[in-house]
Amino acid sequence: MSSGAGEAGGRAGAVPLIVPAVLVAATATAILSTDLYAPSLPHLPEYFGTSAETVQLTMSLNLLGYGFAQLIHGPLSDRFGRRPVLLIGMAGFALFSLACALAQSIDMLITARLLQGVMACSQSVIALAIIRDLYDEKSSVKVLAAYGMAVALAPAVGPIIGGYVHVLAGWRANFLLLTGLVIAVTALIWRFLPETTVPDPHAIRPWRLLPGYAALLRQRRFMAYALVCAAPMGALFGFITAGPFVLIDQFGVPTQNYGYYQAAFVLAYFLGSLTANRAASRFGIETILRTGLAVGAAGGGSLPALLFAGLAGPLAVTFAMSVFAFGLGLSFATAPVRAIDAATGGRGSVAASLGALEIGGATLGAFAVGALHNDTPWPLALTVAGFALGAAAVYLTARPWR
Repeated sequence: MSSGAGEAGGRAGAVPLIVPAVLVAATATAILSTDLYAPSLPHLPEYFGTSAETVQLTMSLNLLGYGFAQLIHGPLSDRFGRRPVLLIGMAGFALFSLACALAQSIDMLITARLLQGVMACSQSVIALAIIRDLYDEKSSVKVLAAYGMAVALAPAVGPIIGGYVHVLAGWRANFLLLTGLVIAVTALIWRFLPETTVPDPHAIRPWRLLPGYAALLRQRRFMAYALVCAAPMGALFGFITAGPFVLIDQFGVPTQNYGYYQAAFVLAYFLGSLTANRAASRFGIETILRTGLAVGAAGGGSLPALLFAGLAGPLAVTFAMSVFAFGLGLSFATAPVRAIDAATGGRGSVAASLGALEIGGATLGAFAVGALHNDTPWPLALTVAGFALGAAAVYLTARPWR
């Protein structure tokens, strides 16, 4: 890590509030790229004359591009600085969001969504790197928890807005709305976000970059914490991909009301992040993380039990996902900090590796519910439970706190 970033890390109190606010806005728009669009998913098979499994590729391939492109954006931000790479990424995000709105076939929409993910992911990896550039470990937990609370508003209101926009103006209008939001946030980044690192001219040289990634994969503690971040993402995006089909098509929830059910477990995530923020000064980071994993496993693991007992319905599924999401709020405020601090290398590259593994988990979750799709809630329940329990199992097996 460059000395400039290290010096910044000691000046947490001097960081203007506008900096994390702009990062929150950038991340929120990336989340909205999925959540505005989610209520439209069950209607697109008929619109394009295709299958539900094909439409779900607009989610899973978007995540695939989002995940693997972080391995490029992270090192680029180490080489050229956080600010220029983020600005270029956001500009591309706006361009391909517009392409989604103009897509004339399902193939065009899938391609545009893939490229949208490639560009949108720049904010994810760079925002995390900037936070670790500017704040020490304990402050980072508090900032990430506050960051999580603010960002949680996007998936809470996104599906609600998206459902009504779909009913009033169609699915394309959601992508046009998103394009306008991305342009506005890009202008805020240009105006208010400073550079937070000293560019490293050697950061993207192949002899350094590729062995660096390989070395990260061999760092046991980093990988354990990274997988603890990645597995719950599989559960979360399994729900985001299949949840609209289950609640709207199978449980009969009106399209415009779907967002209220998702907002309930987003509120639970918000409360988990708030709890982590308040607990950071009183309890150890590992204690907060363990609690989050245990609560998440209990919530996610209860879904198959509810189905087996014949108790599954919109409210029961939402309650189970809310318990899972509360645990997610605790673990996502702590595990990324532990992962980055357990690794060696430039923070941009480390954050990129962590982000790629997280989105890799999300992609597996989205692919799993698509591959298992059988017009019942079982693929969703088994996917969420498997990934939620898997996160706890990785942590207990690897014991990275040692």
